[in-house]
Amino acid sequence: MDRTQDEPSHSAVVDAWLKRSVEHGSSSEIVGLFGAAFEGLWSRAVTALGSVTLTAIGERVLATSTGRYPFLSVINLRPNGDSRWRHHLYERLATTPRLDLLAGLRFALIELLTVIGRLTAEILSDELHAAITVVTAGAPEVKLPSAALHVVPTAAGKSPS
Repeated sequence: MDRTQDEPSHSAVVDAWLKRSVEHGSSSEIVGLFGAAFEGLWSRAVTALGSVTLTAIGERVLATSTGRYPFLSVINLRPNGDSRWRHHLYERLATTPRLDLLAGLRFALIELLTVIGRLTAEILSDELHAAITVVTAGAPEVKLPSAALHVVPTAAGKSPS
């Protein structure tokens, strides 16, 4: 039996979402949009997987993504508690050329969906796809620098501000 025929196409979902959401967005808007998508995906996955497991997955995905797109190395899944990290991250990613930014963040999002999907026998995929598709360019949280990219929850289960 060929499992690849049964697996949902993460790239098709992400590409359809991008086509609807990004079209003419600036790099700043793209960073905010992907940040909101990662936040939504993380929020849904952490309930099932737990923060330790999801952090390990995130680190693996980030290492793989950084290998292909070195500019993603500015992302730190374990910030030091400095509340300015989000603004700094947002500014650094927003200066990346638009096409490179789209390609790198697209790759990271698909890689995260793929790894979670394989580890969970795709049981979370529909829910994770839904978390992404509800993120739109007009959403208020997308315009805020604080929505840049997800931070790993602290020991108390809350994200630092």
